Amino acid sequence: MLRLLIVDNEEIIVNHLFEVFRGMEHLALDVYKAYSGEEAIEWLHRTRMDIVLTDIDMPNINGLQLMDEIFKQWPQCKIIFLTGHSEFSYIYKAIQHPDVSYILKIEDIDKVIQVVEDTVSKIRKEIKTGDLIREAKEKIHMALELFQEGYLLGLLKGDSVVQATKEQFDQLSLPITVDVPVILVVGKLDLTIEENNYLQKIQQVYSVRQIIKRYLSYNLKSVIILDETFKFSILIQPKEFENSTVMGDYEQTLHYLKGMLESIQQSCQDKLNHAISFTVGSKPTQWNDVAKQYAALHSLLNYRIGTEDTILLVDNEVDQNELPEVSTECIDDAEYEAEQKLLALATSSMFTFLEQYLESGQREKYFEELEKILQPLSYVQNKNNLVAQQVYCSISMYLLSYMNRWGLRDKVKLGEIRLVNTSNFYSWADAAAYIRKLSVCFFDLQKIEQKRRADNVISFIQDFIVAHLGEDLSLVRLSEQVYLNPSYLSRIFKQETKKNLTEFIDAVRIQRAKELLVNENIKINEIARQVGYETATSFTRFFKSSTGCSPQEYRDSQVIRAKSSCCKQ
Repeated sequence: MLRLLIVDNEEIIVNHLFEVFRGMEHLALDVYKAYSGEEAIEWLHRTRMDIVLTDIDMPNINGLQLMDEIFKQWPQCKIIFLTGHSEFSYIYKAIQHPDVSYILKIEDIDKVIQVVEDTVSKIRKEIKTGDLIREAKEKIHMALELFQEGYLLGLLKGDSVVQATKEQFDQLSLPITVDVPVILVVGKLDLTIEENNYLQKIQQVYSVRQIIKRYLSYNLKSVIILDETFKFSILIQPKEFENSTVMGDYEQTLHYLKGMLESIQQSCQDKLNHAISFTVGSKPTQWNDVAKQYAALHSLLNYRIGTEDTILLVDNEVDQNELPEVSTECIDDAEYEAEQKLLALATSSMFTFLEQYLESGQREKYFEELEKILQPLSYVQNKNNLVAQQVYCSISMYLLSYMNRWGLRDKVKLGEIRLVNTSNFYSWADAAAYIRKLSVCFFDLQKIEQKRRADNVISFIQDFIVAHLGEDLSLVRLSEQVYLNPSYLSRIFKQETKKNLTEFIDAVRIQRAKELLVNENIKINEIARQVGYETATSFTRFFKSSTGCSPQEYRDSQVIRAKSSCCKQ
């Protein structure tokens, strides 16, 4: 809902316009009023305004000064000046801004309504046509490398929401293509700078990046990716030349690449006095397997790092006897495949997504991701399988943390909490089933708690409205009572009660007005004040619009009915 603020030091103008626009349901405006520039600034500090309809000639803070404050607080706000000054020189400053228009006070109310309607339409059109998205696309080149790195790092870490597609590659202007496989290189820089000297570390890392880029850009297509631990990943494809066959195939590319990596290591040592190590995939990797290759090279790099200052390892050239043994004894093909899937998942950021989906209540996405872990876990037969234990512990520790943080231990109706010890389960399939049940329980409890909170908020707001009917009941003031964003409160109220807040307020006002009108000793202008209207005229218009009769006609009908009832008795 868009917000309109009406500002003028003449109360009769403000009150009239306030009633006019509050009654225009087709505009769906949340309307506010201020009787001075100072009061208007107070509203600007309390909440966002989308349109400000204001006089220019006001004491203390005039409209032009208010305009500066508006754009300082809310740059996207539209301003409509309502002024008696027709001199062009006075309004020249105002109309220089594209979001400012003006109306002369001598024009009728229909002109004011038209300009406000046009402004509302302009704002909604801007939102609908995605001006902000277009602006972001125009500026995307300024941070293109960051976008490229984030996307490719997601592919390398096996994020399920990131897929290798031609559309994505084209949008990000990647210098490599999705149509052919890549050679993957993982590198680690041996930094000797103190960990707390972050700026120097960044400078050194990006110096190394420039060295890598310079050596690889001549005869290779490549993208360099830097992760949060300052490890380099390089995706490489052959570069085609019109009159050369130097990079004719991947075997030649690999041979050339090894030579370049050695040169990079030497350059880093000579120019920066830093050792850098690399592990290289011996074969081109298809994009759907790149996460597995990344995990393998990452492990190889970590396993070998420290044995030498600088290493360069190609995965098929490493003595397999020196690597950790993976026992395949008594493991059938299905179980072995499941173990490999779990191993890939254990090094991905899937657990981060699970955490995000649970915390934000995205049930469907949570279980979609959870099944990608639990299905291969269920196929593992050996209860002592270390990979299965690693994956299970990662899930169970987060669920245990979630349960403790939200105090759910006594609310979980699954008997004894069996998360911690895997010996509580007959099999990994049994453990997976328990994780599913516990997750369902968490989401059910989350839904109950959210409903309870919403009910409490709605109940409080309804009671507050009844108790303060003659006061300011703007959406901003109501939201301040429950410490919620105004738009969020509006959506919750509509979602839970199936009514807009304004509909509820109007219904309460009508009901209270009818109760007061029965008493002939209370004047109608006093009733208007008690139900939130400053003038009897505005109240009469509202009452007749809602009931079909004026307040006086309703009072007369109730008096007649009361007398008729007495006569019958």
